[in-house]
Amino acid sequence: MKNNSLICFNYRQAFTLIELLIVIAIIAVLAALLLPALKAAQRRAQSIACLNNEKQLGLALNMYITDSQDYMPWVNWGTDPISAGCPPGWLYAGDPNNPNPINKGLAVDTANWPSYRVANLALGVYWQFTPNADVFICPVFAANVVGTKNWESYANKLSTYCMNGAPNFYPPLGIPSTYQYKSCKASQIWSPLCIIQWEPSGTSGSGNGYNDSGNYPDQNEGVAKTLHTKGANVLAVGGNANMMSFNDFLGEMNNPIYGDCNHGKGLLWWNPNQCDGHGMAE
Repeated sequence: MKNNSLICFNYRQAFTLIELLIVIAIIAVLAALLLPALKAAQRRAQSIACLNNEKQLGLALNMYITDSQDYMPWVNWGTDPISAGCPPGWLYAGDPNNPNPINKGLAVDTANWPSYRVANLALGVYWQFTPNADVFICPVFAANVVGTKNWESYANKLSTYCMNGAPNFYPPLGIPSTYQYKSCKASQIWSPLCIIQWEPSGTSGSGNGYNDSGNYPDQNEGVAKTLHTKGANVLAVGGNANMMSFNDFLGEMNNPIYGDCNHGKGLLWWNPNQCDGHGMAE
């Protein structure tokens, strides 16, 4: 006898177009909510890595001081050649941008930066203590500035950190040889909290924080405000690195006022040879 029992079929149900659009919209909303948080976390990690770079440079500084009878390094104020009596500085020797025998003809320009920068960094006095080219570059800068058109105009492409010109007494009028390339002793600096390095402002062209690697702590060559949103990573002579708020840095830029010898030196202006910590004919 033929079985007329009811046969049931299971059909696989597919998403409708509306359901797919709803899912895509939810994913887009979640991504929009999470992306700023992810970017902030990445920037925070880069800032911490930058601070670690500063600490490594601080170790190099203090090891150099120990090996050099307490003398501070040449801050690379300008690009005078060794043949003129200019010593190798903390970052480079001579002029990294012009091929010459000392750097084996390896000028640091945009095209050869990844390979030739090491040849020039190796001529600086810090290299023996921290032989890692990436220590000299802020990760935020590396991710957002290196390779851009603005960066190509920077004269100094070896480091995103500059050194305070105070150890060399701020040679006036941009003439590095004014004081025969002399440096002060660490023991002459009034406080170990005096700031020796920061990340300078970077505008294209000459006369900015990247024209060499020795700077005035002023409006033209002072701290960059685009790399770290909450402040600036700075290094003190004593070796401690920390993030300094922009307001605090600005306050120190005006402490003391040029020519004011009644309130001592500041943390940025601490030239041992001047009562106000500034330089001559700034």
